[in-house]
Amino acid sequence: MRQQYLLLVLGISVIPILVTQAVRAEVELEEIKNSHRVSALQRDRTLKLAQAIIQVTSVQVYSTDTGVEVVLETPTGALSVPTTQTIDNTLIAEIPNAVLVLPDANEFQATNPIEGITAVMVRNITGSRVQVTITGLEAPLVAEVSTAEQALILSVTPTSELDSTTTENEPIEIVVTATRTEEELQNVPRSVTVLERDQIQEQARFGRDLADILTQLVPGSTQPTGRPSNFTLRGRDASIVIDGIPQNTNNNQTFIAPLASIDPEAIDRIEIIRGPNAIYGGQATGGLINIITRRPTEDRLTSTVELGTTAAAGGGDSFLIGDSFGYNVQYSLSGTEGAVDWLGSLASTWTGGFFDAEGDRVGNNFGLDDTNTFDGLVKLGVNLDEQQRLQLTFNHYNLSQDTDFISDESIADIPGIQTARLVRIPPGTTVIGSEAGYFYTTTNTTLSYSHENLLGSRVQSQLFYRLFKTGGGIPFDERPFSGTVISNSRGETEQWGGRVQIETPFNSERTASLLWGVDYVHEDISQNFDIFDPEELDASGGLIYRKIDEALFIPPYTLDDLGIFAQLQWQIGDRITLNSGARYVNLTINTEDYTTFDDGRDVEGGTINTDDIVFNAGAVYNFTDALSVFASFAQGFSLPDVGRILRRPPEGFASLTADLDITSPQKVDNYELGIRGVWNSLQASLAGFYNYSSLGLDLVPLPGLQGGAYRIVRAPQRVYGVEATIDWQADQNWRLGGSASWQEGENDEDEDGEFLALNSTVIAPFKLTAYVEHETLPGWRNRLQLLYSGSRSRAFEDGVEGAAIESYVTVDYFSSISLFGGELLIGIQNLFNADYFPVFSQYFAPIYDPLNYKGQGRTISASYRITF
Repeated sequence: MRQQYLLLVLGISVIPILVTQAVRAEVELEEIKNSHRVSALQRDRTLKLAQAIIQVTSVQVYSTDTGVEVVLETPTGALSVPTTQTIDNTLIAEIPNAVLVLPDANEFQATNPIEGITAVMVRNITGSRVQVTITGLEAPLVAEVSTAEQALILSVTPTSELDSTTTENEPIEIVVTATRTEEELQNVPRSVTVLERDQIQEQARFGRDLADILTQLVPGSTQPTGRPSNFTLRGRDASIVIDGIPQNTNNNQTFIAPLASIDPEAIDRIEIIRGPNAIYGGQATGGLINIITRRPTEDRLTSTVELGTTAAAGGGDSFLIGDSFGYNVQYSLSGTEGAVDWLGSLASTWTGGFFDAEGDRVGNNFGLDDTNTFDGLVKLGVNLDEQQRLQLTFNHYNLSQDTDFISDESIADIPGIQTARLVRIPPGTTVIGSEAGYFYTTTNTTLSYSHENLLGSRVQSQLFYRLFKTGGGIPFDERPFSGTVISNSRGETEQWGGRVQIETPFNSERTASLLWGVDYVHEDISQNFDIFDPEELDASGGLIYRKIDEALFIPPYTLDDLGIFAQLQWQIGDRITLNSGARYVNLTINTEDYTTFDDGRDVEGGTINTDDIVFNAGAVYNFTDALSVFASFAQGFSLPDVGRILRRPPEGFASLTADLDITSPQKVDNYELGIRGVWNSLQASLAGFYNYSSLGLDLVPLPGLQGGAYRIVRAPQRVYGVEATIDWQADQNWRLGGSASWQEGENDEDEDGEFLALNSTVIAPFKLTAYVEHETLPGWRNRLQLLYSGSRSRAFEDGVEGAAIESYVTVDYFSSISLFGGELLIGIQNLFNADYFPVFSQYFAPIYDPLNYKGQGRTISASYRITF
């Protein structure tokens, strides 16, 4: 059946390709706009990856009064602005989404074109890029980039011709928007990670789960789990926003996959602010993940197609076994016509079974194996005039499991710690009236308006709507465990709201400005049980599950979140930048009277309101244009998972208003100090943090009820750690780097001054990542990356965990080859077929054997991607 689906999608994908080619043959591309001069280091890098593949058909070199001009000519279309770096006396410019097509040569070379410049070379490199290298005789080179009609011009001057202090390590500028306004990274007094589209796509070769992708690339995050799960930063929850739409809900602990909301194919860029903040509201006690979807191309019509496959290649009998094969298909169409731009993107993935290093099926009872995902992104924008823009974005994502296997719960009765395993679902098993496999569905819709100069201020506003649904799975028979029903659950969260933010400068130089505005989010949350016929199940020998009724599990409740904020930024001279702000938070929870499912207890509903103010302040001092230190204080806030309390309230809980202990949200104070260097060929950072909450929030399970009841623990909690990153572009062929993060956390439930360690699903063990990348031949790039997850015994020694966490190491290999105008992408996950247990599994091993699953063994992938 899966192969039939693949053939169907492949057939559908061919149709728009043929239509696109016909349209392109009849349509003459618009002339590019009037020539304009921009700095290659100041252009926002987020637009580069969305451009079409443009042919460079001619290269000309002209001498000027100060140096040389290298002119790259194209028959149609405009080349993207290149990134540049200087290594010793060589200037290297890389132009994305371009290909060199000369009539009589594969590359261009010019020797000693003028005095002071010894060589000019233009060639193709991997990733659909054109590389220009210009070598000076003795001094570094300075380049200015400009565009003309059907041409890109690099004006190059040896620094010996200039009265300047330019060095080989010129700083680069990286602009981030996760702070709600465009800021240069060097001016942000917080730890920030920026992931570009090519990095995300590279990691997505092995799997489409965004949480596991981020764990490989973001310091301070948890280790990969191989299952839809909550994502934590620095030991606390992270706030997830997609184009400004919050993906977290108050019921996150029940609906534990805020990142299962979008496919990597739909993403252009991800910006991660590590550490508590209230930039977009609540839940960011660990940090903020700002996901920016793809943007339309500037060309009239652009298409991209990718086809790929994955399979197990580990030990035992799993090598290229049929059950392990997975497939993925992506297609996008984008363009600009006058003042209107648009984008459509479809991505579909069929994931096969997962096998460990010994060739056995990974016993993950809630894993990402045997899943199907679909993502559709549509974006339509119109520039009303030079100052105003209106944009509509729609994204629909669905993840569902279709498997013949189920967790073997019987191993929980075997003495000692057992490795989780799956057993085949008996033939003939049928679920009627409900989904047999689990599913997640997210629909995001947003309408945005911006005005670049309204009475001297920049105004951005947004209306959004989000619908999230989850449920499914083989129903659970509670009767052997003193229960009375056979059921599975399904939940739904509906969110709508809006944002308005205004950026007002205080002077014409814009060295001081105020960002102020208001956010509002309304949530409707509920979770129901589907009840199945016990008589028919028994009569069928445990094969037929027929839905006969529904029951309330989490009573419908609402959460209203109102935030009013103001943020001041002041740049004092060339060296000092100050930031300070505040946010007023008002939260309201409401539910009607209801009766609990388990014990039929009547609970009185009502309304709870709480509010508070959170503050932040930070400073950056730039020793040079490339080297800076920063210090900051910031507060984040969150509420507990109210639904988890209401569904199975603790004994004596009879009223929402009288018995729910939420007099104030959890407020986390974070202190951070760091140093950051952003040079042209070297980027590095080091930061230390300490955060504390005098009224921390933790949900502690209570014994006695199947599935567990919970109580709220409000006790002092603290987390602290150190993070470091380094990236080095050694020369035009070699790149290497990595990150290291260590953290520890503890709470004082008894408030007696004795802090005990938090568990290892919250506090990640020491994590080290490293990579080395090499362009072995023009058009052929190779990368090795390592993930080391360290050991942790602190929680075991404090009696919080049943066993110490052991370390493990995995190594992955990537290769990309320019081929037929596109890219052939090859990957090997877990290259050395390491046999290991993820941290999540090790934590649960002494508690519940069916969660003690192994990590994936060696897995290979191959795909081909082309843009035209």
